[in-house]
Amino acid sequence: MTEHVAEATASSSDQKLRRALNTWDLLFLSLGGIIGSGWLFAAAAAAVDTGPSAILSWVIGGVIVLVIALVYAELGAMIPRSGAIVRYGQYSHGGLAGFLFGWAYFLSAVSVPAIEAEAVITYAASYVKGLAYTTTLPDGATGAILYPLGIFLAALLMLGFFFLNYFGVRIMGKTNTGMTWWKFILPVITIVLLLAVHFNPTYLFFNDFVPNGWSAVFSTISLSGIVFSFLGFRQALDYGGEAKTPQKSIPVATILSVLIGILIYTLLQIAFLGHIDFKTLTTTSNAYTAPFATVATSAGLVFLTYVLFADAYVSPSGTLNVYLGTSQRTLYGLGTLGYLGKGIVQLNEKHRVPVLPLIATLVVGYIFFAPFPSWYELVGFITSSTVFTYIVGGSALQVFRREAKDLHRPFTLKGASILSPIAFVGATLIVYWTGWPLVPYLVIAILLGFVVYFVFKAAGKSSINIFAKEHFFGGAWLLAYLGVLTLLSYIGESSYGGTGTLPFPWDFLVVILVSIGFYFWSVKSGYKTAEITEIIESGSQYVEASSEPTGGR
Repeated sequence: MTEHVAEATASSSDQKLRRALNTWDLLFLSLGGIIGSGWLFAAAAAAVDTGPSAILSWVIGGVIVLVIALVYAELGAMIPRSGAIVRYGQYSHGGLAGFLFGWAYFLSAVSVPAIEAEAVITYAASYVKGLAYTTTLPDGATGAILYPLGIFLAALLMLGFFFLNYFGVRIMGKTNTGMTWWKFILPVITIVLLLAVHFNPTYLFFNDFVPNGWSAVFSTISLSGIVFSFLGFRQALDYGGEAKTPQKSIPVATILSVLIGILIYTLLQIAFLGHIDFKTLTTTSNAYTAPFATVATSAGLVFLTYVLFADAYVSPSGTLNVYLGTSQRTLYGLGTLGYLGKGIVQLNEKHRVPVLPLIATLVVGYIFFAPFPSWYELVGFITSSTVFTYIVGGSALQVFRREAKDLHRPFTLKGASILSPIAFVGATLIVYWTGWPLVPYLVIAILLGFVVYFVFKAAGKSSINIFAKEHFFGGAWLLAYLGVLTLLSYIGESSYGGTGTLPFPWDFLVVILVSIGFYFWSVKSGYKTAEITEIIESGSQYVEASSEPTGGR
């Protein structure tokens, strides 16, 4: 093979995937990713961090994610692929940027099953002794930590959903749709009941609305699970290669899932704050192992309490199910680009799923239990690593509009010249708000991807030289970006863990200006890559599904 894996080869592999998902399936995959453990824990975490102004944090975080989703709606409909997000950076900026974004995206996706499994066991710990305990976390916040028995049970839960994903996308997709109906209806019922029974508006409007300052309003977006809760919109993109009508389904599922998520989560936060004084939240029994169940009990809604405990198994498990598949498709996407060898893209003939990526996803997911034995500790890392990968979206969109004008766009984003830099800046701010030392930890984790690349390269598995001239110059801006973002985190606002040399709100302004500069550099660095050239010349913009085999599932 040539320096890059031919897009025709990747398309040939994509054709073997089963096209079994309709618009509803994609929407519910995204909603299934959005309505997971976040709705069970994030409201309490946000209330502790910033009080009633957590309502603003949900709206601000949701709007930023919505802008990012709008950008990816055009990309996903234009070039629908399985593991799509890891491919766009490669298509627009070459191998160096493509690999680093792909590796970061894998880290973010593969850690989600672990956090969802932790969520299930954490709720169970409120009535089963020996699973978890509440303590002060390294960042000064309070949260629940799993005991070894709790981690063991979380690992068993992940193993069960491993087999569900192994039996194919059709079973997984339809199972998720059923679970997501439950996950959608229960938060709505919870909102209605908590607003109707013993709701106390004085907790919202007559306390100090911004008790910890405006900097906390923004850090809460990244660290309390707010952005984490919205990140599930990407499922429609990552499963796009297995959709029946991706050109229509991907934009609808991507955008609508975020809008629904913003509405549900904002109302959930209001309902939660109207039932508990955030000043006493840290002393409330079970506030960190079962927040909404605790509130329901105090409101006398005993039946709702039992249902919420039951949902603590359904909502996180559904998201765990989805993200095992997402992580699997992320590795598959990296394989189709030539980074990890042909074995990664080999499919099981009966179920048409890439088996090696699924096994690797389970094993790597287990590793995250060691440094992050708590939902509250892992959520910040997942947020920063995921949103980091979204930085390339706005840039890639503009590169494709310049270099691939002939590609058909079933969904064309109006105002993209304005929304693209807003998406880039918004993603940068979210990563910055995770603070020091989480930002350098993320950068180190991303750069460790080079070790993985060199191992596969030395073994003769990688067919692409990411340091070749065009690849390097296409991604040099990203290396500089990582360094500057680390520096800004170090000298930034002290409440974000920095030295305070650049305090709020001046840090806010500097980060915006610096990210705008990097946005224009990244757009200029993009070029007509070999992969996008092949897509244009071969007409393989949309990969056609192969016919079902006789007796196929």
